[in-house]
Amino acid sequence: MTTSEIDTFGMSILCIDDSRTQLALYREELEGMYRVSCAETYEEAIASLTAIRPDLILLDMSMPRVSGLEFLDILRFAQNYRNIPVIIVSGDSDPAHVKEAFRRNAADYVRKPYDSEELMLRINRLFQLLAGPCRDAAEGSGSLSTAQELLIQSLAELSSAKDNENTKHLVRIGQYAEELSRAAAKTPRFRAEINDDFIVKIASMARLHDIGKVNVPDFLLSKPEALSEREFESVKRHTVDGARTVDMIRLSFPNYAFLDFAHDIVLFHHERWNGSGYPEGRAALSIPLSSR
Repeated sequence: MTTSEIDTFGMSILCIDDSRTQLALYREELEGMYRVSCAETYEEAIASLTAIRPDLILLDMSMPRVSGLEFLDILRFAQNYRNIPVIIVSGDSDPAHVKEAFRRNAADYVRKPYDSEELMLRINRLFQLLAGPCRDAAEGSGSLSTAQELLIQSLAELSSAKDNENTKHLVRIGQYAEELSRAAAKTPRFRAEINDDFIVKIASMARLHDIGKVNVPDFLLSKPEALSEREFESVKRHTVDGARTVDMIRLSFPNYAFLDFAHDIVLFHHERWNGSGYPEGRAALSIPLSSR
């Protein structure tokens, strides 16, 4: 089989690996036949995922912070991304891990060191299998507000991979924020600050507040006992990690100023009026209104 048997022009591949050498090798092997994007970290991967919505993902198993298996879970629980095929490319040849990757919806598994021609054959085989279904014809054709909402919905789905016991926590936070904002807008104190645009934004983007928790190990989020000081410091990083993810996405969407609103929510939603919160210990009016 050759690449001429399938029209690969315009097909996009997202390569996720913490090795810059491996990412450079992917570019050397794949560019010219596909549109190639590379990501070294989870934040870069999410930014690329939301910016280009790739046709295929090449994913390493041994990634820092968020492992390959965890990333597979994030994808399969996000409706907008669950159908993107993922080929695991890894030096991990443990049969149990290979089987677990397939249980979590991996489309294929290639062991490192791999043969470049074999990898190309596997990629083209997947693209042939996917050639029937067409990509969403409406993609990119909606209004700016529709495109914004689609982006926010996609991010919310990724964030909900670690929702609190499937209790629709993120949905409820959005609803609470909307109702509180509507009530506050009727008071003299907030009438000048909270308008209809603010209410629409916070109702939508409050759902993103915990997106950084994807980087927090599951055993910490579900631990029944009190966290140690070190463990709590690890959990608190979700604010900074989440804001960094939003910032990476902002680079891909320079015209989407509304993401700055999301950045403040994500970074400062654990600050407290008396200054005892985190990550910066802000107090009172120094905390952005959207975060309060």
